Amino acid sequence: MSAIEVLALAAGVVILIYAAKFLVEGLIGISARLAVPPFILAMLIISIDLEEFAPAVIGSWKELAALSYGSILGTVVFLILLALGSAAALFPIRHPDFPLRYIALLGAALALVWGLSLDGVVSAADGGVCLFAYFLFLVYLIRDMRRTRAARMEIEEAEGEVGKIIQEPFWRSPLLFVLGLIGLVGGALLVIHGTEAVLRWSGIEQTVLGLTLLAVAANSVELVEAIVPAKKGLPEVVIGNVTGSSFFQLLFTLGICALIHPLPVGSSVLRYFLPAVAVSWGILFLIVRCGRTPRWVGMMLVLLYVAFAAGAIGIGLAP
Repeated sequence: MSAIEVLALAAGVVILIYAAKFLVEGLIGISARLAVPPFILAMLIISIDLEEFAPAVIGSWKELAALSYGSILGTVVFLILLALGSAAALFPIRHPDFPLRYIALLGAALALVWGLSLDGVVSAADGGVCLFAYFLFLVYLIRDMRRTRAARMEIEEAEGEVGKIIQEPFWRSPLLFVLGLIGLVGGALLVIHGTEAVLRWSGIEQTVLGLTLLAVAANSVELVEAIVPAKKGLPEVVIGNVTGSSFFQLLFTLGICALIHPLPVGSSVLRYFLPAVAVSWGILFLIVRCGRTPRWVGMMLVLLYVAFAAGAIGIGLAP
């Protein structure tokens, strides 16, 4: 593995982070001038995670479907254990008002993905089912958002971002949109190129590399997006980001990837990786039900993520 390939992976991650931001800002700026309601624009910020979406889709397009499937599962574990754990370890949080029903719905989404994976492949038809389920979730979320304090806080923060974007000069929005789109594709290609180099060099199976390296690379910005609102005393936003991003990955990203190329499901996925995601979800359910995440719990979540990653790498290196 050459230094150039390592640099390509690192550069791809940086480009992805900025490109996703530019693309969403440009899309919001253009849509706002077409009289799209601010609430809908705010939903774009809340429900779309392009940094994780683009590498998974490019991986599927390049027939690295197992890598894409692994990155999707790895993202959910990353968000719950490492992102939420890091935020709580630094800034213990209380979230007594976050709706437990959203976590229950996330469990239902995971159960759906698990069921679709039992036959050893997530087909194009399965991908369509996932996308339809995500559409139903969004409809429910939009109808429910105004009624819960946690949802109101998240939508108000997003609407504040929309307000800042709308005030920018008109020419800026199309420019950001084009730059973001180009950067998103280019950054994802660089990340996949670097990941392919690691794949050849290490001999680790695709699913495991997606669960670890690709998931961490694509979600590095999620650490910041969890820690910053925790520091500001907005715990509901922390939990909301983790939950919403997990929904997006499990249903929307998985659905699009499966439509591009069927996703193979190895035995290790059914024996270790999907159970690990289920355990992570169970921990999230208990945390939300308790209404707080103290520092020691955050540290335990981080340690659990390290143990999960070590176990995944061990499986990937096993003969």
